[in-house]
Amino acid sequence: MNVRFDFIMHWLWAIVWALLALSGFGMVGAKHGWLVNFNYATADFVHRLSAAVFVVLTFVSIAYEVFRNIKKDTKNLAWFVIGRSGYQLFTFITTLILIITGALIWICSEFNMSAVGFALLIHEYISYIALASVIWHIYKKCHALLSLKKPEAKLQKG
Repeated sequence: MNVRFDFIMHWLWAIVWALLALSGFGMVGAKHGWLVNFNYATADFVHRLSAAVFVVLTFVSIAYEVFRNIKKDTKNLAWFVIGRSGYQLFTFITTLILIITGALIWICSEFNMSAVGFALLIHEYISYIALASVIWHIYKKCHALLSLKKPEAKLQKG
């Protein structure tokens, strides 16, 4: 079985993002606390652990993209996260913003609450935008899969 590296990275990224979304939105407050059964300590632990994995996956993806560019590999990687345009570029930019603001929240929480407040605001709203984009991405991919099956059904009828 030949499983491509970009396919594995895509689904690892998706799983980690889902863990980050559930634990992060669960910590936002009482309106989303039911996502984590109002167990904020566990949600915080899961969020920090998943964030560390998320950062590692980001650096691995960047290194792989640099490696591909050095090799002059121009094939289109359908499952990969980082790209030059479209949804892949949007994902890369939001990933960097989430990593930077998350690091600010973590580092500045002991001594600079104004930086933490600003970083929390940006982190939360970018997370909502990222969630909407992930929902759109899933819909778009499912819709594409359904539209591929329609021509086959027309061929069988005629």
